[in-house]
Order: sequence, then structure tokens, then C-alpha cells
Amino acid sequence: MLRLIRGLPETAPPTPRVLGVDEFALRKGHVYATILVDIETRRPVDLLPDRRVETVARWLADHPGVEVICRDRSGTFAEAGRLGAPAAIHVADRWHLWKNLSEAVEKTVVHHRTLLPEPPASPSAPTEALVLPPEEIAGPRRSGRLSDRVREQHATVHDLLREGTALRVIARRLGLARNTVRRLAHAKDPDELLVGRWSGRVSILDP
Repeated sequence: MLRLIRGLPETAPPTPRVLGVDEFALRKGHVYATILVDIETRRPVDLLPDRRVETVARWLADHPGVEVICRDRSGTFAEAGRLGAPAAIHVADRWHLWKNLSEAVEKTVVHHRTLLPEPPASPSAPTEALVLPPEEIAGPRRSGRLSDRVREQHATVHDLLREGTALRVIARRLGLARNTVRRLAHAKDPDELLVGRWSGRVSILDP
């Protein structure tokens, strides 16, 4: 039955007017491919074996009719669109806009956390319930979204460094700013990046 099904002719989907382009990891940090989606019908159109400019541009050239390319801020997909569908309009999708915005806000708050004023004590709870003992305040945060992400990025960056990968290549591959990659590379332990004025405090936002 499977052989019969596989033997059936495959009908090629029509070229979408609004094409979504994004990468996905076959092996995180090592092997990436590209998924193409019809944004208007929300159906996958094709999977490309890599995320190179030539591969995406060739697909666009072979499938004329794309009017809008919906993508992230990747320079690779921007160049591919310019070569393969020069008349298409490029737009950012909502998911990447929210992701970039949340990362920018979080990065700014973390960078300037020492300038933020201490929150007033809650009238319904004693101050002691919000603050850890002094000896624990200086320690790095061990859990939470920021902590988990920093530890994962630190491990990935150092794995790539051991393979001889340059910082510029690592930044492009992980989609991080080069200064961020440099800080991760220079830190022997991720805890060095997680020590801050508020890093040991209990917050009502923790849950």
C-alpha cells in the first residue's frame, strides 16, 4: 500500500502570492533547512535542504508569482528575495516582530537593571518576604527564562569555539549580535553573565 501511495503523481501546489520563508534546525547549531509556507492558506509549500542564498533564490526564480515575502530580518533571505523575486515586497511576520521586541526589552532592562529604583514594600506582605538573605543576593540566578537561555547560548558558543568556528560565523549562525557572542565567549562560566543587583531576589513575577 505504501509503495502504491508513493507511486502516485505528486501535484505541485500553486505558487503562493504571499510566501513565508523561515529556517528550522535539523540539528541545532549545525544543520539548518528552509521551510516555505503559503501565508494566506497557512499550508506548507516546500522544504529546502539548506538556508543558502542560492537555494532560496533558485526556488523563487523557478516559481514566479510571489508578490510578498514574509520573513525575519535575516540578510540571507533578504538577498535571496532580491535575486529570485526582485519585484516582491518584503515584510516582517508578527511572530518575529514580537520575538525581537521582547528580546530587545529584556536586554535593555537587564543592561540597566542597576539604575532601576527599588520597588516599594507591599503593604500586604512584609519586606522580608521579598528579599533573600544578604549572602544569597550576590549569587547568580539559577532558573528562569533568561538564565536558561544564557546557559544554553554559552554552551553552544563554547562548543562552536572548540570546533574552531570564528565569532562572526557563530553570531550569524545563532542570530546573535557579535558583542553578545564575544561576551559569551569570554565568560568561562555562564554564572559570570547572570550576577547582578537583582539576580538573587524573589519576585512576584517568578511564577
